[in-house]
Amino acid sequence: MIRAVLLFLFVLLTASSATASDLPPGALVRLGDDRFRAGSAIEHLAISPDGKQFATVRNSYRATFILTVWDATTGLPIREREINDELFKGLVWGPTGGFAVVLRGEPAQGDKRAKVFPDDFRVWEFTDPKAKVPPVLPAGRVGLSGFSGVEAEWPRDGAKYTDFQFSAGGKRAAGLWSSAVRYAVHVFELKPTDTAKKLKRVDNIDLGAVGADDFRISSDGKTLVTFRKLANPDAAEYTATTWDVETGKPSRPVRVPRGERLIVTPDARSLVVFVAEDETWGFDLYDLETGKRRQLTRWKYERGDGQPTDWGGFAFTPSGRELVVAIDGKTFVIDLIAGKELGRLEGHADTPTAVAVSADGTRIATADEYGLVRLWDAKTPRPLNEALGHRAPVEYAQLSPNGKLLLTWGYDRTVRLWDLATGKELRAFTGARYDEPTFTPDGTTILYSTYDRYNPGRLIARDILTGLEVPLPGDMAKLEPRTAVFAPDGKSVLTWAEHSANDKPCEVWEWSSGKKLASWNSDAGNFAPGFSPDGSVIFTYPTSPERRDAKTGKELPPAWKDARDYIHKLRSLRPNPCWCQFAPNEDELRIVEAGTDKLVSRVRFMHAQGGSPAYHGIIAISSTGGQFASEWSNGIYLCESATGQVRRTLRGHRGAIRVLGFTPDGSKLLTAGGDHTILVWDVRLQAMPLTEAVKKETSAAKLWATLAAGKAEDAYLAMARLATEPDTALKMARMKLKPATKDEKETDATLVTDSRAIELLEALNTEDSRELLKELAAGEPSAFRTQQAKLALERLGKARYKPSEK
Repeated sequence: MIRAVLLFLFVLLTASSATASDLPPGALVRLGDDRFRAGSAIEHLAISPDGKQFATVRNSYRATFILTVWDATTGLPIREREINDELFKGLVWGPTGGFAVVLRGEPAQGDKRAKVFPDDFRVWEFTDPKAKVPPVLPAGRVGLSGFSGVEAEWPRDGAKYTDFQFSAGGKRAAGLWSSAVRYAVHVFELKPTDTAKKLKRVDNIDLGAVGADDFRISSDGKTLVTFRKLANPDAAEYTATTWDVETGKPSRPVRVPRGERLIVTPDARSLVVFVAEDETWGFDLYDLETGKRRQLTRWKYERGDGQPTDWGGFAFTPSGRELVVAIDGKTFVIDLIAGKELGRLEGHADTPTAVAVSADGTRIATADEYGLVRLWDAKTPRPLNEALGHRAPVEYAQLSPNGKLLLTWGYDRTVRLWDLATGKELRAFTGARYDEPTFTPDGTTILYSTYDRYNPGRLIARDILTGLEVPLPGDMAKLEPRTAVFAPDGKSVLTWAEHSANDKPCEVWEWSSGKKLASWNSDAGNFAPGFSPDGSVIFTYPTSPERRDAKTGKELPPAWKDARDYIHKLRSLRPNPCWCQFAPNEDELRIVEAGTDKLVSRVRFMHAQGGSPAYHGIIAISSTGGQFASEWSNGIYLCESATGQVRRTLRGHRGAIRVLGFTPDGSKLLTAGGDHTILVWDVRLQAMPLTEAVKKETSAAKLWATLAAGKAEDAYLAMARLATEPDTALKMARMKLKPATKDEKETDATLVTDSRAIELLEALNTEDSRELLKELAAGEPSAFRTQQAKLALERLGKARYKPSEK
């Protein structure tokens, strides 16, 4: 008791109200910081000349990119635009504006398909909010010439631009052009245009029939360097040729090392290449005129490290003297003249995919595949913004037993503890493996597995109140990294590790003593064991029929034998119970217990109507049974269980939704997205925002008629409006609802009406509404209305109503 009080005081004293200024409608609180978070992998990055704004291009994973302009002070987006990923060819931000090059496409006209002109392009000034945005062509089928993503007609003549490079100030753009028989680089003076035909072409550098594998242009746009692979495909060299853009004359080709990246200096005179030796690694500088090599930097391999991978973003300072290069999870600032490291930019969860430096040389921007952008003072170099909360997407979340705390794990390898009411971060532990962390049954301790490049890690426990590590009981203290799942009664714990495809050890322990009760190895393909809701069975995977006895570990007969095509794990914020969803026929979806195949309740989940995407993506079921949540296009649809139709749409994350779950009482929904934060939504009926028309509706009969026969969105608004007048709503319910009789016929329409009406009465939760539910629960036992009323009473905390008690 004393410890529980201390834990409550700890939460109370460390919590503070979260800022709600940027909360989307319907959200109560945000856990973590979504500033400087793009939402998904950043492919391109540019920073304004004065460093006050920056632009990102991220992958939406729907055959499109999202180009966003951000305020560099607040880290919040100013505006966003969608563009086809296949047509986008790069961007640059110079003194005259920010320009993006996009292959020219024309939308569909009438019965004709959209068209793409790969030998022509648009230059869009993305910094001008009034500038015309290139049209977004439909995505889907494979294009006529083998392109995927953009559904349009592609010409067959083969003439096309495949790549673009830009001068540092954005004055010139060079495009690699090819036809069926020839290659060339076209250099243009850059300005906004809807077709390249309106641009001034500075030069046409003919590359003949062989062409080039890659190319770069100098910062002043006057020099071009092309690279060709040697005829021998195993050769680790390029042939580099330097061209004068004004005259089109090439220099004598030289051989240079062939690396993963072509880091050409701004003056186009040298190439920076990655070097890995026996005990050290670093970078060297190759002169593109003479082919001479000069050593730049070397670092010794750190204990436990392998050879760094030569990939990541890079950029030069305006003087061309310093190189900012990302590699192996770090970003180095290197002096090219002195050949030494000037500093490191750290704080990303992985190697930055893009780097940019402002034209005035005062700001550096770095971005990673998780969508995090960080800004740095180029002179110190020190971060200008702190990345609070998770620095990578949240992949897992679990509620504490009392429902007041939330435990999260993200790809930044941190475990974080949050106060759910305020959004305050209470604890953060680094070096956490992907094994799902969990609360102990009393809610005072968390278990998670450590990660360290220097050792294999282990399963540990930490006290929530102090943050200190506490010993695990008995032989559990010797466990290597594991996922731990407690039985519903808290007396035993299941631990499992996935070492390899053929060796996945499982153990069941007595929690109080740490004594091993059972163990076995599994070679199942899908493997994420857990307990059935009653704790008697351990399943191999929530959607698998394989199971074992929870006390002895002995294999049991499968939970089902019939083949099931549509079955998967439902999302939840607690490890137990874990439910499955499957479609036994075309008319109905059912919810069953993992490991037992028992039907959870007689809530009829009909297929989605009206083109609703209800059963796509990840799904979570509310404990009330009346609604479920489904992820779709970075947003959340709240859907009605009885029809599968969408009631309400919740949008507030940037990037795909990764965590989805209702609180045990069904009043709140938690979501986590690519912006590394968790949003807590109020999904009670009374919290539904009403339209002006619904607010003004005064006819209870019309509202009830909409509840009974309207589409889910309209019906839910009517239910919410009735909920604002509890007495009137109850009068209508007494007029329309009677205890079910034995001969009463049930139809799809009556099931939907009963489901909605019972949900309304449960939401009212008044003495009179509960009394009506008791009356309805005394009806024909097999009737849907009767069963739903009983379930509602149980959820409201009342004892199961017995029909004989009259």
